[in-house]
Amino acid sequence: MRTRNEPRPHAHPRLRGAFTVRAAPLTDTHVLVTGAGRGIGRALAIACCHGGAAVSIVARTAAQIDSVAQEIRDSGGTAYPYLFDVTSTDGIRDLIATVDVRHPITGVVHAAGIQIRQDAVTFGVDDWRHVQQVNVEAPFLLSQALAQLQISDQRERCSHVFTGSLGSSIAIPRGVAYAASKSALLGIVRTLATEWATHRIRVNAVAPGYFLTELTRDLLSDPAQHARVLSRIPMGRLGQPEELGGAVTFLLSEAASYITGQVINVDGGWLAS
Repeated sequence: MRTRNEPRPHAHPRLRGAFTVRAAPLTDTHVLVTGAGRGIGRALAIACCHGGAAVSIVARTAAQIDSVAQEIRDSGGTAYPYLFDVTSTDGIRDLIATVDVRHPITGVVHAAGIQIRQDAVTFGVDDWRHVQQVNVEAPFLLSQALAQLQISDQRERCSHVFTGSLGSSIAIPRGVAYAASKSALLGIVRTLATEWATHRIRVNAVAPGYFLTELTRDLLSDPAQHARVLSRIPMGRLGQPEELGGAVTFLLSEAASYITGQVINVDGGWLAS
């Protein structure tokens, strides 16, 4: 217990008055999360809620987003469900306008994504275009529409978080379209971060390693592939979707106020090894 005459914690004379220590709450923010009906998107929507944000959750399956919204509300949070398929790119601007009218959006998390596994030599052009549409075109257009509102209103605390992958940095066998899309995202992140920095909009990415989700379930159900993946992860286990929440809420928060154009790899040490 501190007595009356003891100095307060963090009162070092070299620091007193020089800096304001910033925590990472999302109080008084409104975050839009795509792909929020299941898996990583669901976990990130809940993480934003636990951080104090009001969360607008977007997914293409009504039962899923209603379930997530109810889970957030049952925990005392605020959630607004929106039924929307991100491949409907012509409707993205209307979606942003509708969500923003309720409460100005301060952050977005692009968690929607798709993976199609085929050998590169026979990869179909329609499948290629579908992967690029979901993983690249939709998040860019959504961030573009949102940034136009944020710039016109001169908003503070604007943060856009994209979801990369190990495929942003390394080859993904039988995943050429996916790897191309996730590599492209990092180019988008760096460019938007540079262009929008003067408007107080920060743009970053998280890059998950192998997490057990619907995108990886078919691969990891093969015992040989499961063993191969685990052998490459220094931590010796798959990631849990909830373990991305800390990195994402950090990037959304004022604790990351001087961070833009960066990627945080959340991969159990894969790339470091």
